[in-house]
Amino acid sequence: MNARRDKAKQQNSQINKQLETVKPAAKQQGHWKENLGKYFIDISKYIVTGVVIASLFQDVSDRDLIYGLGIVLSLSTLITGLVLTNKKTEDK
Repeated sequence: MNARRDKAKQQNSQINKQLETVKPAAKQQGHWKENLGKYFIDISKYIVTGVVIASLFQDVSDRDLIYGLGIVLSLSTLITGLVLTNKKTEDK
């Protein structure tokens, strides 16, 4: 009886080792999307900062165009970043 238990424990440990090697590969699959999403979120912050600071320190004649274009670009990169960093996973 103990021999069976020992054999089962050994097989379980082997299976667990195999699963540990498989799990990181599955995690790495979506890893680049998450990093790209973070990059887009950072770009969004830089656009907002650049537009606001540039328009405050310089006398810009087309202020409405700069604000409008800055808001559109910032929102589009923010939404892209949020979509890419979405961590919903389907367990099948």
